Amino acid sequence: MQFDFSGKTVLVTGGARGIGAQICRLFVHHGAKVILNYLQISEDEMAVESLLKEPCSGPGRYVPFAADICKEETLVALAQLIEGEGGQLDIFVNSAGYTAPTKVEQLDRALWEKLIGVNLSCAFFVAQEVMKYMKKQQWGRMVFIGSAGSITGGGGSAGYSAAKAGINGLVRSLSKELAPEGITVNALLPAIIETDLLRKREPDAERRQSYVTRIPVGRLGTPEDVAYMTLFLASEYASYISGQQIIIDGGSTYK
Repeated sequence: MQFDFSGKTVLVTGGARGIGAQICRLFVHHGAKVILNYLQISEDEMAVESLLKEPCSGPGRYVPFAADICKEETLVALAQLIEGEGGQLDIFVNSAGYTAPTKVEQLDRALWEKLIGVNLSCAFFVAQEVMKYMKKQQWGRMVFIGSAGSITGGGGSAGYSAAKAGINGLVRSLSKELAPEGITVNALLPAIIETDLLRKREPDAERRQSYVTRIPVGRLGTPEDVAYMTLFLASEYASYISGQQIIIDGGSTYK
């Protein structure tokens, strides 16, 4: 199986670090032009600077887009950027997300609204914007990075799990509406993936490795595990797959 995204334009939100960065890296490696969205914070800016310095053979390239994608004015700027790059948008990967481990009794209205806003509402409004380009060309791929926590209740917060469960419903609805336009819509539901986010939450390496006892395949997930499935769903190989929520968890969710 060979991936070739030459001539394709990809938008990845939350593309600076972790899963999002690996998705960007693989799309560029396989020839795509990647609009890499990230926040204007020092951690993201340093990570993107490093990513842009990585050697890349072939026609793939990055178009950095530093902005809070959840703001309405950012969607206007995004549309201007896409038009300036030729008016083509083929693939949308929603990797932007936010979590704040919080017990229910400490989950106030402001935090609840932020969790729902970043993880669900923002994903919808970006999809609503980019589908215009996909409908024009009668071809498109949308991949939403959800969470196995939408099924298990994990993720550290009721707000996070609820928002990610909303992604599953959004994907099912969008897939039915957009299928006649040549657009497929799917979600990937990772469980425990070893990223900087996990390392920040669990700085003790032994503690992180203790999670392995819950995972039948015997290891933690990696960003590559999610990224390669993203590329598959964005390719012609997956043209008959839509409306699905694919769990990437090493077999742990239904253990």
